[in-house]
Amino acid sequence: MDIKMFLDEEMEKDYFAWVNKDEKEFLVSMLHQLLAADDVDDTLLTNSGAEIYKRHISFSKLAIFLDIFSYKLNLNEKEQLRKNENKLAYGYLQQRLPKEIKTLKLGISNNANFVGESDLAIIDELIEWLEALVISFLHNTKPPKIEHRIEKFIAFVEERSGVFFDDEDVKEDFLKTNKELYDCAVEAVNFFERKQYFHFCLIYIEMIALFLKMATLLSSMFLEEELLSIYIDPITLLPNRFQLVKDKSLIQNAYILIVNIKSFSRFNVSYGYDIGDSILKKTAAFLKKSDTIKAYRIYGDEFAILVESSHKAHEIFELLNNSINISIEGEKYDIIFYGAYDMFSNNALESCEFALFNGDHKDLVNSADIKMMIESVKEEISLTQKLKEIMIKDDIIPYYQPIYVTNNTQKILKYEVLMRLRYKENILEPKDFLSTLLKAPFYVEFTKSILIKSFETFQNSSMTFSVNFTLQDVKDKGVLLLLETLCKKHPQTASRLTIEIVENDALKEYDMLNKFFKHFRKYGIKYALDDFGSGYANFTQFAKLDIDFLKIDGTIISNLTESEKMHKLLDSVLEFAKTFELITVAEFVSNKELFDLLKTRVDMLQGYYIGKPEPYLLS
Repeated sequence: MDIKMFLDEEMEKDYFAWVNKDEKEFLVSMLHQLLAADDVDDTLLTNSGAEIYKRHISFSKLAIFLDIFSYKLNLNEKEQLRKNENKLAYGYLQQRLPKEIKTLKLGISNNANFVGESDLAIIDELIEWLEALVISFLHNTKPPKIEHRIEKFIAFVEERSGVFFDDEDVKEDFLKTNKELYDCAVEAVNFFERKQYFHFCLIYIEMIALFLKMATLLSSMFLEEELLSIYIDPITLLPNRFQLVKDKSLIQNAYILIVNIKSFSRFNVSYGYDIGDSILKKTAAFLKKSDTIKAYRIYGDEFAILVESSHKAHEIFELLNNSINISIEGEKYDIIFYGAYDMFSNNALESCEFALFNGDHKDLVNSADIKMMIESVKEEISLTQKLKEIMIKDDIIPYYQPIYVTNNTQKILKYEVLMRLRYKENILEPKDFLSTLLKAPFYVEFTKSILIKSFETFQNSSMTFSVNFTLQDVKDKGVLLLLETLCKKHPQTASRLTIEIVENDALKEYDMLNKFFKHFRKYGIKYALDDFGSGYANFTQFAKLDIDFLKIDGTIISNLTESEKMHKLLDSVLEFAKTFELITVAEFVSNKELFDLLKTRVDMLQGYYIGKPEPYLLS
């Protein structure tokens, strides 16, 4: 057999294009070895097998090459070729197998940062099985029990759920591939045990291809499911906030309805997260069946529902509130929702969430109300900035409203110091700024300014005066330090100061207020409860407070001439004050009729009839 001539002829054909000049010399030598008599050194053949791997010659290409070569041989040469090609294949395997697992692992994603630990377990098991199989080939030990691998994988596929594994065609393909892998492994083991290494190599190549198909499919599917989970809520399997953001550009002319579950956190705290999760799942199941464009779980107990109209938003909201209930310890509880809806636009989600957060958690807030709330917030933001400018410039002006003392000949002995603000050319009254100022982080700086200016005004006067404090002021260390400093520096002035606390604040923290009262009473400071009766609270609650004055709420006073009930309420307040020896002050005395009605019953009178607030004291 002229081997060189055979190669020259075959190299001209397309399917032998991989044979270059260097390969040709190697192949000529290898073919001579394969056709040599039985006394040929086995080491030469195993070395040639190793060289095949090192030269990156595909074993399947080599098999085709040898098959074509065998057509040119006589029977004796063919038999010799069959005997020796197993030695060649054995040398190839000795070179390839030790590196096999490492190479395969590099090509398969088994990074726990990208794929969940539970998902990685089946991939790791697959790699460990192949590794054990390869080790058994390398060391001629007993191979692992292959039937266990097929059983384990069948159980995994049957139990697995998710976007891909819920598809029956995907499951069928996995089971089919697993069966083919099992069959190849069984056949490969049989060939190896019979030392038919050449045939083993061919089956092994197919087995590795099936292994890679299985492993890479699993890895890529797990990874894709992980990526998909970014957009899917794991509890309800509804799309989540990220998906909603993506859908903004895809869904047009729709309304977004945001709903929250009333008292959801109480269910979690009282009965555990399993109950909370079951409420979420029931809500999601209802939304999936409802006539909506799409539903989402945003986070916590918040759901977003895209609907075609405002009418549909109302309809879905009503249906929700009449459809979801849960049984807990034998009792059935209806699940109640509150919500907000708006046109589905760029800021609609944020707008609705804002409305829910700032609403009364009772019903459904509509688009128009949301817009009004947002406008109010914008105005508040603008006003907060103005207040900051006023604070920096100290355009905080004390106004003084006289208080009439009914049993004294001098009549005007006291003033209430009220806050006014100058902004550009305008003077702002409390109704223009107070609610916003109380929320501002710099609010106490305004109290400090009024305190300082009040002490400056009344240190040269014999008049008593009162200043309004909130709980924020009482709790602020800076305000308390300033008040202490002023008291020590101007003790005579401090002894004429009354601090007024509004009823609503006083109701919240009795002990803390009494501690404050006690500390500063040593300087002669007195205390008044302002707007008493505004909350119509139980009088006995206020018996706990160590106060000196009771300022009767203006609503009671201004309605005295029209309401008999207000007369009775006033009688109760005066009786309460008498019982606890408190000095009474009536506010909102705006006309002579009220003045005449109250001057013999109340210790002090205050209102526009007595005098309006002015930036100066009456002479």
